[in-house]
Amino acid sequence: MDYVVEIYDTWGRRLHAFDDVPLLEAVRSAPDGTDRIRGLLPKSVTDLGIDYRVRVLVGGRMFCESSVSEVSPEWSDVSKLILDRYVSLHEVLEFRADSRTRAGNTSVKRAYTNQTISAIVRDVIQRALGEVHYTVDHDSYPDGAVREHSKFDGRKTIENELEIGGISTGQWVGSNRIDVTGAFAKDGDTIAGLKVDGDDWPDLRMMLIDSEETGRNSHAKKLHPEVNFWTDAEYDASGYKLAGDRAKVALQALLDTKGIDFIELNPHKNSAGDFDDRIDFFGRYLGLVYGGGECFNAAMVEQGHADVLLFDDGRFLVPELELKDFFSYMGVHVDSIEDSAAMLSNFDVDAGVLEAIAALGYTADGYIWEVGPDLAVSFRAPDAPDRVYYFDPLLMGVRLGSTDTGIANGIFFDGNPVTGTVNKTYTRQSSIDEFGFLGRGLDHFGLSVESDADKLVNGLLDDVAYPRPNGSVVFFAGNPDVRVGDVLEFRGAQLHRLEREISGEWADRYTGKLVGRVRELRHRFSGREVRTEVQLTSPLRTVESPLTFMVRSQPGETTLFQFRLDDGAVGVDVGYHLD
Repeated sequence: MDYVVEIYDTWGRRLHAFDDVPLLEAVRSAPDGTDRIRGLLPKSVTDLGIDYRVRVLVGGRMFCESSVSEVSPEWSDVSKLILDRYVSLHEVLEFRADSRTRAGNTSVKRAYTNQTISAIVRDVIQRALGEVHYTVDHDSYPDGAVREHSKFDGRKTIENELEIGGISTGQWVGSNRIDVTGAFAKDGDTIAGLKVDGDDWPDLRMMLIDSEETGRNSHAKKLHPEVNFWTDAEYDASGYKLAGDRAKVALQALLDTKGIDFIELNPHKNSAGDFDDRIDFFGRYLGLVYGGGECFNAAMVEQGHADVLLFDDGRFLVPELELKDFFSYMGVHVDSIEDSAAMLSNFDVDAGVLEAIAALGYTADGYIWEVGPDLAVSFRAPDAPDRVYYFDPLLMGVRLGSTDTGIANGIFFDGNPVTGTVNKTYTRQSSIDEFGFLGRGLDHFGLSVESDADKLVNGLLDDVAYPRPNGSVVFFAGNPDVRVGDVLEFRGAQLHRLEREISGEWADRYTGKLVGRVRELRHRFSGREVRTEVQLTSPLRTVESPLTFMVRSQPGETTLFQFRLDDGAVGVDVGYHLD
């Protein structure tokens, strides 16, 4: 099993890459956990400090990345306990790296009325600041470029055409008003020499993308801090310059072969209704460029000449444009949000985006979700195991078990305290018959309609009303394929379940099967040897304590709930009134 451990300094330079380390353990956890990398590095490492980045790739795929929090070089002739092994070396370089907790769980405030759950999931992700995103079906260029052009066609109207002689009103301008006679690619993400309505335009900075610079300018120094200490000649001889030149040539090729049919300036507006991100610090206009049925911004990402750039964490993106789709154009992807026919009458989000998705998963009849190392969110129905393993004692060890921690077969639900219309107790009788009554309270202020509460709590009871699997599996020679969030099934004559199956357990999806969902994945590297250990949880569970996770950031009951105007349907027959 192949692996690579990479070390990056605080400037982003890759200092080391090892495929053979003395002893190292990399752990990836569920979205409410912390990723960890710790152990020993080869003695050849001469530069390692706090906040350096350690990245682990397994089977050619990113496994996890964490920041160094502790470095402990030691010189001695005594044995030292590292991980679970005594190491006897004269020189030891021990370190620990940890990821940020709640990575990607940025706050979202939004009200939804009569929408499908999958549509709500997509929208809250688009509204969340930072790189949390979902993926769409994408193969290669020009899939994404054509997709973005089609989306533009759907929102382009005569009413939102850009005004003549200014950029204060309207959104787009067409080729009948654009003069590209003197237009040229200034670099890989900037077009100069445009005229509109006969007037010279400032340079047009293509929004949402960022290419390498063609010279040692201020942005190059920001992207690559080591450039501050270089000469211009050293930069001109670097790979950064080469990549910047290639990007410039690629953009010029799009201009020469496709022309420019439309330019769409950033439509984001501030609370006063004014466009607030159309001109950047350098006086350039910000927008999307279209020609020959393609979006040039997306094409540059697809062709590998630009990265996705979320200026200010995407604070000035319009969610309805779904521009986070650009993350999907950086390779081959599939739709990561499965459609759900289930709908919510009224859902008021005022929490972290992952907390909202946790609630939406149970509301969608037990959908499961996961967040990848690149902050890509999947949301899907757990209708079948992702992987089936046949027990072989020479290849693996399997431990099956369960725990009573967190069983709740009775839930006392309270909805939005402003409306006060949903107060209901839900029970799961089959679990009560087996374990007795075990009640928990759930105050979820995002719901104010009883039918919505029914969906959420019944989905929860399919999971939390039953003992949680607490097993594990060890792959003695490593396993590069299994991922956190996978639902695993184990088969083999030797394997059997001791507990009685209970009617309704996990919505009867896995009756007669030995299953568990991966909540933690641990790779242990020692030289060329790899050992993989998987910790299991309920097949319907994504976070350890769903009842508390989904409400941990919501406002307290005593907090004033303000009437919000961010959705045209809010306040219409859903219990909100200005009395």
